[in-house]
Amino acid sequence: MIRISIQYLAQVKRAAGCAVESVEMPIGCTLRDTLRALAGRHDSVFRTMVLDEASEPRRSLLYFVGDSPAEPGQVLGDGDAITVLAPMAGG
Repeated sequence: MIRISIQYLAQVKRAAGCAVESVEMPIGCTLRDTLRALAGRHDSVFRTMVLDEASEPRRSLLYFVGDSPAEPGQVLGDGDAITVLAPMAGG
């Protein structure tokens, strides 16, 4: 098992009800696997915000592993830090 930390920003933080959490996942898991596991830990508002109808990570959100942009299929390692951000538009 590996331990991954997740930081939520903007609306995703409100939906999660926390700014940071950690989760244990199997070795070889992907960002997609981790987001699906997290969706199972939170209420339907969070799940709907993070996953689409096919249980795929929403393309409208931004995902980072460390400081680098990440794709859903990226394999994660022990100690990785994920950031999930809902871009905000302003005017």
